[in-house]
Amino acid sequence: MRPKPTFNPAHFQAALLLWYGQNARPMPWRQTTNPYKIWLAEVMLQQTGVATVVGYWQRFLSVFPTVQTLADAPLEQVLGLWQGLGYYRRAHLLHACAKVVTNNYGGIFPTTEAELLCLPGIGPYTAAAIASTAFNTPAVVLDGNVERVVARVFRIKKTLPHGKPIYKKHAAELASHEQPCTYANAIMELGATVCTPKNPACQTCPVSHFCAAFRVGDMAMYPLKIAAKKVPHLHANAYIIKNSAGYIYLQKRPEKGMLAALWEVPCVAEKPIPLNWPSTLKNLPKDLKNMGAITHIFSHFKLTLNVWTGNENWSNMQAFALDNLPPISTLMRKVLRQIV
Repeated sequence: MRPKPTFNPAHFQAALLLWYGQNARPMPWRQTTNPYKIWLAEVMLQQTGVATVVGYWQRFLSVFPTVQTLADAPLEQVLGLWQGLGYYRRAHLLHACAKVVTNNYGGIFPTTEAELLCLPGIGPYTAAAIASTAFNTPAVVLDGNVERVVARVFRIKKTLPHGKPIYKKHAAELASHEQPCTYANAIMELGATVCTPKNPACQTCPVSHFCAAFRVGDMAMYPLKIAAKKVPHLHANAYIIKNSAGYIYLQKRPEKGMLAALWEVPCVAEKPIPLNWPSTLKNLPKDLKNMGAITHIFSHFKLTLNVWTGNENWSNMQAFALDNLPPISTLMRKVLRQIV
């Protein structure tokens, strides 16, 4: 076992910040202190990788250059731009938050964590990230990457998510009060690129000599997590029905709940599933053709859809050209790929 060094947070910070200055990946939202742009990036980065987010972030800003333009836009336009990012609840909360900032704060983001936490869709991590990176205010940024770094540095024996208070306490011990913006980005970058979940690059880590797990050699064990529950595998049918003009029928989902306000082809589930599809569908064409199955994984269940297609003229549903669709979910994009 390697000898335990004297731990000094200032030394940890100095080593981390030196490494970050030489190795930080270029990201456009790191080149600004505009809280609107930083907030937009943070919301998009939830559940989505950097490479994907860059293009969406740039397109959003080209259409909605300010929080007020986003607030004033119809929700359907926001959902249309969001298509492909998934986790559409983020887009709904993004729109709701923009309205609150515009109507209640005059279009200016509040500067404190406490006030930021009052905004729709902004939780503890996002509030701390905006406070530190937009306003250079000391805040304990604790996302999955930071949790991993902290768990290994202190070799924390508490499991997540129950042990979060312990993780936050230790994260606060490491954090810089002199350079909160740079430090927040640096600690997240370390977790994303060096202190990775599998095969961490400990030999090139700038702070490995502060790391208790590295000294013992059991880095892969941390952070300790409660075993994930097995998600149910559900099944249903999706129907791509075309009218005589070749347009496909879509229906709009309810304004609240999963995939809220998005459009979809009619679907049937014989057993109840979270998407609340009916168990039967009237007036289906007689000569349906099976186009195969697609599988989509949600956060709490896996869904396999058998895709069918046919021709019929319906009067109770709107039809759209394939090249001019309203906002649809990633699930529906997968379904429609079965015919294009």
